[in-house]
Amino acid sequence: MSMPSTSVEFVTELMEVSAHGALIQAFVMQALEQYARRVAETDPQALDTPMVCGRAWHGCALEVLQKLEQRFET
Repeated sequence: MSMPSTSVEFVTELMEVSAHGALIQAFVMQALEQYARRVAETDPQALDTPMVCGRAWHGCALEVLQKLEQRFET
């Protein structure tokens, strides 16, 4: 199996090819939700790094949470 060349390709392969079948999809979605929630609960200034603006990182977390909520609305 060759290494995917982009992050999108990597995540797609991760979600589609697993020894654990479709269970990997639930795992990845839960991991995404848990990390996004942890970042969203953090003060944006505390997320600042030399490479990433904390406000932007925090905004990404909020966006992910919003999209997950929309996806799983019943």
